[in-house]
Amino acid sequence: MWTESLWGDEAFSAMAVQKPFVEMLGVVMRDTAPPLFYVLGYLWGQAFGFSEVSLRSLSLLLMLGTGVFAGLIVWNVRKKWLEAVLVGALAFLSPFLFKFGFEWRMYALLSFTTTGSVYFFVARKWRGYVLLTVAALYTHHFALFTVAGQGLWYLFDGFKWNKNWVRQLWPFWLTGLLYLPWIYPLYIQTTRIQGSGFWLKVPTVNEIVNLAYRFVVGGVDEKWRIVAWIGAGVVLLGKEWKKVSKKWLEVLFVVSAPVWIAVVVSYLVTPVFYDRYLLSVVAGAAVLVGMGTKKSLIPVLVILVAFYGYLSLWQFTHPSKLPFREFAAYVKSVKRPEDRLITIQGRAHFLWESKYYGIPAPIYTPNGPLPLFVGTAQMTEGDMIETLPTVTGRLGLITSDDLSDIKIDGYRMTSFENFDNLSISWWAK
Repeated sequence: MWTESLWGDEAFSAMAVQKPFVEMLGVVMRDTAPPLFYVLGYLWGQAFGFSEVSLRSLSLLLMLGTGVFAGLIVWNVRKKWLEAVLVGALAFLSPFLFKFGFEWRMYALLSFTTTGSVYFFVARKWRGYVLLTVAALYTHHFALFTVAGQGLWYLFDGFKWNKNWVRQLWPFWLTGLLYLPWIYPLYIQTTRIQGSGFWLKVPTVNEIVNLAYRFVVGGVDEKWRIVAWIGAGVVLLGKEWKKVSKKWLEVLFVVSAPVWIAVVVSYLVTPVFYDRYLLSVVAGAAVLVGMGTKKSLIPVLVILVAFYGYLSLWQFTHPSKLPFREFAAYVKSVKRPEDRLITIQGRAHFLWESKYYGIPAPIYTPNGPLPLFVGTAQMTEGDMIETLPTVTGRLGLITSDDLSDIKIDGYRMTSFENFDNLSISWWAK
């Protein structure tokens, strides 16, 4: 997974952070996410380069940091180092988090900053809370839901109604003040999504339940899911409940807030529910499973960590993304100077992969422009075309669709080459 090819959204992010700093911020303003991931990525790339290994190394470090914060939550409550280490490892090795967190997107940073915010909130260490919470808010809009959950819990558990409420709530006031500069860009981004045809949809009840299921066993092969469920269930039910019940409920309320608030917003305002945006909940799920484990059940927790470690190692050594780097190298080797490339939008388009790997191919959309999607903010004139380009040589078509379903008026296919579910076909008049 360290060296596998970037896919569309990753390539979009990789192209964005290679731009001049001010131009990059302009792209972020026109996109759908806050700027911290891009600012951090820009600085990281300047120091270590923009290769797949370099970019994903930052994601790896952030995932490790997520595991550390998950362990610190347990240490703060329990003061048992083995339990804390095992929970931290369980969070880091969760196959569901590992799969998406390792990508060159803001998911690992969101998990890191949100889990850090939850730790400092549970520990009532307010300076660290403000720092990590502001960072989370500038990473992804869904961090707002975590802050809402924290605020609600604090009002009912830590707030003294007969004392100075302004002083008691200073961490939340300061966090809001530091987030204030992003309020107007947030408004622009959210209004741009509404009514734009953006692909998010209102979740069904089944999708909501299935998400909770995937937080625990997502990424686990079907035949092994019963093992994961049994291990997690035994550890979850066999806790020292008298010692951890209140803090456990606090963590449950705070880390689950993005899920139930996202559902409410999706039904009442605009669709926002999406599993990757809720990855910060996965580390919290690991805390909920492992925190308060009885001493007699520690071996079960060890087995669960080892099992997840094995699954994540297998996942790490068996990458599943399309081999676009090798594909691009082949296209470069056979492309003639007079040839032109396009990508057909079907199951997916490959505009940003083609740009990142040096074979620019605009999206051919004969039925009109596509709705808003991640990447629109960085597109330039000619990235999306509704008519075929003038070709003196061959027309090269990049797609993941079945070639037998593709017809191009006035052209006939002369040859093609497949790379897994990716193909390049050459067409002549």
